[in-house]
Amino acid sequence: MSHRAVPGVSRVLFVVPKSVGNAVVRNRARRRVRAAMQELVRDRAVVLGDGEYRLGVFSALETLSSKQLRTTVGALLRDVQR
Repeated sequence: MSHRAVPGVSRVLFVVPKSVGNAVVRNRARRRVRAAMQELVRDRAVVLGDGEYRLGVFSALETLSSKQLRTTVGALLRDVQR
């Protein structure tokens, strides 16, 4: 990621360390979180301001339903905006 935010652009970096699992598990977690975030932004449940965001995933998400994951990601993003 660059050290300068681009005006009018929101960028999100998903960090999923090896402690979460093997590459398949990490990539699945990254895809699920990205999809939940895209739904929230598309539905305007969350509006990201200009800048760069780093979202870390530190546990397996396999036990969460899509709805639970979306609720969790939404709450985290709303907390960041405060």
